[in-house]
Amino acid sequence: MLLAQTLFHVLLTLSAFSAGSTALAPQGDCNTCLPNPIATDHPLNVTGTINATTSVLIVSLPYARSLLPSRFANAILTHAYTRFNIHPSTYPLVLETAIDHDIRFNNINAVRDFSSIRSTFPFLDLLGDGYSNFRYTGYIYLPPDNIPVINGTEAYGSTVLPAFFDPPDAAYKFTKNNKYLSFAVHANMFTSPRHHSQKSTHLVASALFRNIPSISPIPLSFFKNITNQPIFGNNSDVCDNQISLWNTTTSTGAYAPQAIIGTARLSPPLVPRKTTFAGIRGIRAERAFIENNYLPCASLKGYAGTGEGDSG
Repeated sequence: MLLAQTLFHVLLTLSAFSAGSTALAPQGDCNTCLPNPIATDHPLNVTGTINATTSVLIVSLPYARSLLPSRFANAILTHAYTRFNIHPSTYPLVLETAIDHDIRFNNINAVRDFSSIRSTFPFLDLLGDGYSNFRYTGYIYLPPDNIPVINGTEAYGSTVLPAFFDPPDAAYKFTKNNKYLSFAVHANMFTSPRHHSQKSTHLVASALFRNIPSISPIPLSFFKNITNQPIFGNNSDVCDNQISLWNTTTSTGAYAPQAIIGTARLSPPLVPRKTTFAGIRGIRAERAFIENNYLPCASLKGYAGTGEGDSG
């Protein structure tokens, strides 16, 4: 199938406008987000921005393997991340809370803004070739009222859980003294994303970060690398080829990534039991993206980015 036809089919799947409506999808009130800078350059692609706090939880390798489905537990390519100053006896589990913003196709706002939080497992040898890196997402929290996004995510086999985000339309908020930034996610445990209530929710994830001068010892190239690894879920036949560009106006100059350090508290099912991770480092940044949905994972063998903006 031609690329344009494929993307148009994806657009219809993702947008799902109300019956009889041709209106643009309503956008959120994200006051920390910048406009999509690449929509006019890539009119036949799904594009947008992701404003995120992306942090790295350095955990033991046995612990990381225990979190993965058994068929992926021995697929970690330890040699692939040692060049980022991460010891091979440990593993970089990634926690990201984000808001996808200004999502466009053919200059149409295709899907309204949405928040999410997920833990992802990068550097997985999905194809068994010893060098192609993929990242796995088993669980993801999403707003319960964005059905097109829920449907699109479930197609990859990831388990979607309904959640209420604080703040509701940003990846973080500053505390009153502007010294710290935080986020919190409340949810009903293990409920269907289509049957939800804000009543009787409980805290499933929270974090408190502060800005620091440098992300060292983990370099920025690590984040460029992991955000460009193809994404898969429990349906490991199809992948999301999300190309994150780090050289546009949303992530350079005055908007260059900001290093952060802090503490995150996670609950099941992101981790087996309530756990506090202290001293974790990461970045807050807004990156532009181009998205190619539902590709055969095998077609991404050896994928290493498209150029300077997304190769890390």
